[in-house]
Amino acid sequence: MQWVLAVVAAAALLQVHHDGGVRAATTTVDGRAVRYVIVPLDRVRVRVALGDDRPGRTELLARMASRHHAIAAINGGFFEAYTAGPIKNLIHTTVVDGTLVFKGDVGDELYFDRDNNAAIDRVPLRIEGALDGSYEYPNNWYAYWINRMPEGSADTVTIFTPDWGARTGLAGFQVQVSGGVVTAIAASSLPIPRDGYVVYVKGEETIARRFAIGRRVEYRLVRTDGDPSASFFQSWEVIGGGPRLLTDGRVTIDPHGERFKDPKVWGNDARSMVGISRDGRFLILAVSDGTLEDSAAIMLRLGAYEAMNLDSNASSGLWFRGRYLREPGRLLNNALLILPPNEPAP
Repeated sequence: MQWVLAVVAAAALLQVHHDGGVRAATTTVDGRAVRYVIVPLDRVRVRVALGDDRPGRTELLARMASRHHAIAAINGGFFEAYTAGPIKNLIHTTVVDGTLVFKGDVGDELYFDRDNNAAIDRVPLRIEGALDGSYEYPNNWYAYWINRMPEGSADTVTIFTPDWGARTGLAGFQVQVSGGVVTAIAASSLPIPRDGYVVYVKGEETIARRFAIGRRVEYRLVRTDGDPSASFFQSWEVIGGGPRLLTDGRVTIDPHGERFKDPKVWGNDARSMVGISRDGRFLILAVSDGTLEDSAAIMLRLGAYEAMNLDSNASSGLWFRGRYLREPGRLLNNALLILPPNEPAP
């Protein structure tokens, strides 16, 4: 049987409570009191949640959990928490119910298939586009992002899918694609078709000129590291994080190699993390303080074989059975939820 352990710092002695197959306990690891929630994966559904169910929006962790009728919830990966305005971009590639809702370029991904089998991997991706069935010049195009709010005057090519909302809400050159065909081109906000997307182009005139009404359009995601594994592309839920803590039972911390730039990522902070043990347990932890090295040590002591860091500091939080075990200090825009097995998506 596979298990999920959701862990949070606490100061109590060992206590165990049972509730319909989900149980909570408290123990001590390296002098830190650690409270954890154990959930049998074969009796639950794992789901990634977004703030207000939209990329870049933010919401209370407890509200995300309650709205989805979750048993337990923990904060997810990093996001642009200090950006002014209501849209605070995700950073990591994210998949919800089999749909890619954001393409990122930093850190690792924790992903689950439809049977709740979990894996952690670094998955660098590139978006390649084709016109009239050809991915070769002069019919090729590309995009940097999916569902990411453009920044200032920076050039970009971004795909906006229906997960973003009814319209792009942006000014500038954009191409509406419905049913695989260009149906509109405008310099102002366009509706996002339910059966398509909008390609937003800023400062990339060579790409913009290749689109024309009536042309057939498609795109694909490819791994840029040459890894032939197809398991990631079969994932049903994906949440990002990093840096990687453990690989095959070894400490492998490399924030710079995973393109992290903010020193807060590797400082001494409140931390959340996930891990997978060799015997099939899945571990989710939130502790009150520690470095990445401390986190890796805790994961090793708890039996993890693979592990990665999640968002930290004010984002670190854990919710269980209607109350916080650790309350985040800010609104979040992504989280990992444990739901009853037959709970439908909202």
